Amino acid sequence: MRLLAAAVTLPLSLALALGTAPASAAPAVRAQTRYVALGDSYSAGVAAGAYDPSSGDCHRSTRAYGTLWTAGHRPSSFLFTACNGATTKDVLRDQLPEVRSDTTLATITVGGNDLGFTKAIVSCLQPLTTESLCDQAMAESEQKLRDELPGKLEQTYQAIGTAAPGAKVVVAGYPHLLEHGSVLCTVGTPARRDRFNALTDRLDELIRAQATKQGFEFADVRGSFAGHGICAGGSQEWIARIVVPAYWESFHPTTVGQAQGYLPPVSAAIAG
Repeated sequence: MRLLAAAVTLPLSLALALGTAPASAAPAVRAQTRYVALGDSYSAGVAAGAYDPSSGDCHRSTRAYGTLWTAGHRPSSFLFTACNGATTKDVLRDQLPEVRSDTTLATITVGGNDLGFTKAIVSCLQPLTTESLCDQAMAESEQKLRDELPGKLEQTYQAIGTAAPGAKVVVAGYPHLLEHGSVLCTVGTPARRDRFNALTDRLDELIRAQATKQGFEFADVRGSFAGHGICAGGSQEWIARIVVPAYWESFHPTTVGQAQGYLPPVSAAIAG
């Protein structure tokens, strides 16, 4: 994994000369921030491009919300461990061991892969899928959300609290990937799109509940993404449609989605 560090320097004499001495306290505080970005492809910035070559199949992007926040706030250190395809188990096994106990800020988006989101997308939203295949995949995801994910999220959030006991932790949810649209939009059907968004709502509310239980902040991105899902049309879509040949980029936030959909609510939760 890659550790990026940026020192924040603003000479006091310069601040005084500009008449901005009170504001100089803010960079000083940020300079003490040790930040780690955990999670899955939505944290890694898959579909936003500009991937760090050293991240390999994790496809960590310099345009992910965590790296964008870092560029704007210049913490003293930044550890970027989020990885494409990561589940809660992967976070526990591969990412948390790298987190230092003196970490002061952590962000994470995780849980979608535990539900089999990819299988549900393939079964419901790609061309030539059947109702029976979609129903089966959605039923499996709904069962996992009900019976398995609550415990997995609780275990993961507790482990983050143990690994970084002094950190402020912001848990970001997932956006609606799709607008209701019409029959003219060929990504699934209006009914399937609504059902998929309803599953996302249930996932986000579970994430909110478990994060709040642990004392973490929840960043709800559904509002900022509203009207920008697939089937919104043209430049209004902040979610990538099917990407060929890089199928792994499909149904993920674009560069604009990371910058305008994820970054504002995450930044607000960090500052709150």
